[in-house]
Amino acid sequence: MSRQICVTSYTSVGCTFVEWSIQFLSGQTQYFNAYMNSWIELSHNPITKINAHGHRKNHPMGYTATKFVFDRLSCQGDSGVFSSYPFKLHLDSAARKIGVPVSQLHDTNVLSKVKQYILEDYNKILDLCEQSQTPLIFVAQDPKTALYHQNIRSLERFSTNPGRPRSEQEAINHIQEFFFKEDLEKWKKLNLTNVWDVRERIALTTKPFETDANLKFNLQHPHLWINCQDLWTCTATAIKRIMDYLGLIIVPNRWQHWLPVCNTWQQKQLSLLEFCYTQPHIIDAIVNNWYYEINLTFEQEVIIQHCLIYHHNLNLKTWQLEKFPGNTQELHKLLEPNIHTL
Repeated sequence: MSRQICVTSYTSVGCTFVEWSIQFLSGQTQYFNAYMNSWIELSHNPITKINAHGHRKNHPMGYTATKFVFDRLSCQGDSGVFSSYPFKLHLDSAARKIGVPVSQLHDTNVLSKVKQYILEDYNKILDLCEQSQTPLIFVAQDPKTALYHQNIRSLERFSTNPGRPRSEQEAINHIQEFFFKEDLEKWKKLNLTNVWDVRERIALTTKPFETDANLKFNLQHPHLWINCQDLWTCTATAIKRIMDYLGLIIVPNRWQHWLPVCNTWQQKQLSLLEFCYTQPHIIDAIVNNWYYEINLTFEQEVIIQHCLIYHHNLNLKTWQLEKFPGNTQELHKLLEPNIHTL
């Protein structure tokens, strides 16, 4: 029996692993890749250093590309499991589709217009599943885990052009140079280029708690809704729910092989989630002079300083502070009133 399946999410929350798991646990040994128009060997372990992208999935961006993949999959044989993981359009692709110069994406109004088009285009993908009677698995972002998305989980392309970053730092630098170029140049002219200056500049411009979780998706059609936190923390249970929904039987020996792969993938997600859970306590500890040991990355330090500035109207005396100390009580000693206009 031929079966076409769609797994999707609006932000990157682990759908590659879900789509691979469906294929692997159902007993597939080969995977039909719509772009190659051929069958390829299904990976027995897709886990890479930062994600599950060792699986060469059908991953169309936007409605038009998704329609192409759906049409190609529907033309295949009478047996097998055919699946895809459609995703929203990239900013630069969407801008070109509506005639907006990519160079103007740093403008708030322009960016808002492009994001609205991306949402409308993505909702057409959800409608397509209903029209083509393709079972839909929708993995939803949780607003409580917004900080999870501050991590670089893919180095497949830059956010505003199809080039491939060579490192996480290059991807981060690209975002700063593209979206916050004026601030970057202003601070450079003032010779504020030390690590503590850069941390403060990014803390002022970043918006780490922005989330897509409250966007209006076309979910009135039949589908299985999965909260991303359930997928990350109760992975085996979530995958069993998905397989039951699809009417697919889990091959027992595949399940035994899958469990350690799942554990490796799950630990990667939980390590990314840890800061989401501890960040509120870190802020409370700094403000209230509580004892709490910390060892933060530069990006996490930025978020902590952002929260102090925007949520408490406080800042830190960070001159010559290249790295935050290892205890929140030491940061409490550095607190001072915020002087920036917000």
